[in-house]
Amino acid sequence: MAKRIAVAMSGGVDSSVAAYMLKEEGFDVVGVTLKLYPEVSRCCRLEDIDDARRVAHFLDIPHYVFDFTLDFKKEVVDYFITEYMAGRTPNPCVICNQKIKFGFLLKRVWSIGGSCLATGHYARIVEENGSCSLVAARDRGKSQEYFLSFLSEEVLKQVMFPLGDYTKAEIKQISQEVGLPLGPKKESQEVCFVAPDDNYISFIKRHLRVDTRTGTLINSKGELMGYHKGFFCYTFGQRRRIGIRASSPHYVIGIDPIKNVVIIGPKCEAYAKTIGVTLVLWRKGDGSFPLSAKIRYRHDPAPATVEVKGSEAWVIFEEPQFAPAPGQIAVFYEGDRVVGSGKIMGP
Repeated sequence: MAKRIAVAMSGGVDSSVAAYMLKEEGFDVVGVTLKLYPEVSRCCRLEDIDDARRVAHFLDIPHYVFDFTLDFKKEVVDYFITEYMAGRTPNPCVICNQKIKFGFLLKRVWSIGGSCLATGHYARIVEENGSCSLVAARDRGKSQEYFLSFLSEEVLKQVMFPLGDYTKAEIKQISQEVGLPLGPKKESQEVCFVAPDDNYISFIKRHLRVDTRTGTLINSKGELMGYHKGFFCYTFGQRRRIGIRASSPHYVIGIDPIKNVVIIGPKCEAYAKTIGVTLVLWRKGDGSFPLSAKIRYRHDPAPATVEVKGSEAWVIFEEPQFAPAPGQIAVFYEGDRVVGSGKIMGP
C-alpha cells in the first residue's frame, strides 16, 4: 500500500504543484485546507478553500477542511497583539508554522491515516547520519527556511517540502503544463489575517478597543522631540510617519511601553553590533561558534560569533546590523543549514 501523505493546500500554485508532484511519484495523496480566520483577510478565505477543493478534484484526490479558528486566534492573533503592546515586533508566520501548521495540523493528519505532512514551502530537509536538518531552498529568492526555523528535528522527520529543489519559475511552468485550474493570486508579504484594505494599527485598536494614547518622542539623550499617537504604532527602524519635522531623517531606535515613550535618532543610532537572543531551537550545545545570522526575512545572513549558554545567546556581528527589533526572529546558519533560531531580546 502506498504511503499516505497529506498536502496542506491553499489553492495557490505552490501547494497545488506539490500535491501533483507527490501523486505523480505514486503516493496516496490527500489534500487538507485550514480555516483559520473568520474575518476578511489575505489568506485562508472561503475562496481559498474553494480553490483548493477545485484543484483536489482535478487531481482526483480526497480533500479535507479543518477548522482551527480558535487555536489560530489564541496562538497567533493574540500573540501578535500582545507583542506589539509590549513594544516588540512579532513574526506571526513563524509562530503559525510552529504551532498551527506543523503542530495542530500535523496531529490531525494522523487521524486521517497520514504518515507525513507536505507543504508548498520553498525549503529543503537534508538527512545525514540519522539526523534531519532544515536547509535553504535552491531558489534563494523564494527560500522560506526563515519562517520554518522553529520546527524541531522531530517535526522535520514527519514533513516534506517537494519544492525545495525547484525555482518558482519552474513551478509555474509545471502548473501551466499540467493545466491546474488555478485563478490569479497575488503574493503578499503582509500579515495574512489583516485585511488588504486595513493595517495592523487599526487591527490592534479594533480588537483591543483602545483609543490612541498620546506619548512622547525623545532622542537618545532624553530630549523631547515631539509626540506620538500610540507606541504600538511604531517599529524599530521605522523612518516614515514618525510625526516630527527635522532637517534630517529620524528612525525609531527604542520603545518603552511602560513609560509610553518612543525613542528616535539618526540612522547611525539604529545600528547594533551585538544582540541578545532567547533560543527556541539550538543544535550545537554551549560555547562560542562562528556562524551567520539572519535577523529578518529580507536580510542576507551576516557573519557573526554566537556565544551560547543554556537558552540564551549573544550574537556579535562582524559589521553592525540595521535595526534588530526585539520580538523578531534571529536564525543561525552553518552554510545553508539552519542550526538554531530564537527571539531577539534587543541590542
